[in-house]
Amino acid sequence: MNDRPINCNIKNPVCLTIPEDKHFNQTFHSGCKIIDISFPSVINPEIGEIQFQNYYVAFLTLKVKIKMTEETPKQGVNDQGWRIALKRYKLMPDAHAETGSQDIFSLTKKHFLVELSNVVTLRLILQQPSPVWKDFSLTNIKLFRPLLGSRATPIPSWVLEETKKTTGKKEIEPGSLDLMSTPNTQLTPLGVPDLDILSSNLQQLWALAEEVSTAQTDSSIGRYEVDGCYDINLLSYT
Repeated sequence: MNDRPINCNIKNPVCLTIPEDKHFNQTFHSGCKIIDISFPSVINPEIGEIQFQNYYVAFLTLKVKIKMTEETPKQGVNDQGWRIALKRYKLMPDAHAETGSQDIFSLTKKHFLVELSNVVTLRLILQQPSPVWKDFSLTNIKLFRPLLGSRATPIPSWVLEETKKTTGKKEIEPGSLDLMSTPNTQLTPLGVPDLDILSSNLQQLWALAEEVSTAQTDSSIGRYEVDGCYDINLLSYT
C-alpha cells in the first residue's frame, strides 16, 4: 500500500443516545458511535486500505456514500448512494474481555463488500454492547489508495533460451513474458524460471566478469604512439 495517506477530514465520534426517560430522568447510551470521514480536497477518491488502532470497539460496520453517475446502478428510486462496505466486523473476540481492545487493524479490499471508489463520505459505525467499558473509539485512522498495477517485467533472452531447452516448449519472444503470467513455460509456483537454471547462468556471468576483470591492464594503450613518438599524420588540428 502507498506510504502517503489520503487527505481527508475525520470528524469526532458522535454517540447515539436514547432520549431522556421521564420516569428515570436520565439519558441512555445505545452503545453505538459514528465517525464520518469526508474528502473535500480529493477528486473521486478511491480507498484501498484503512488502518486504525482499536480502543474497546467490539464491532465495526462501514457505510460508504458514492458519487452517483449514469453508470452507477441504482438500488431503488430513492437511492442516495449509500452502500454497506463492511458489516459488523468483529474487532474483539469477547466484548467483555480485553483481548483485541487496543490492537492495530488493517482492512484491505479483500474485506470490503463493494469497491470504495468515487467516495463522497465514509461512515464508521462503532458498536460496544458491553457496559464494562465507559468509552470506546478508533484512533490513528488512516486511509490509503490501492496499489497501482505493476508493469510486466521482461525476462532476458538467455533465460528464455535455457528454459526452452529444458522444457522443450516453443520459444517465447524476449520481453513478451510477464513474471506474473507465464504460459507455455515450466516455471516455479512463484512465477519465475527454475532456480537451478538461474543459478547456473548467473555463475557463468560471474565467471566471465572475473575473467574480463583479470585481463585488464594498468598501462596506457598509447594508441597514437609509434616507437615511443607521435606520428604527425595521426594527429588532427582544430
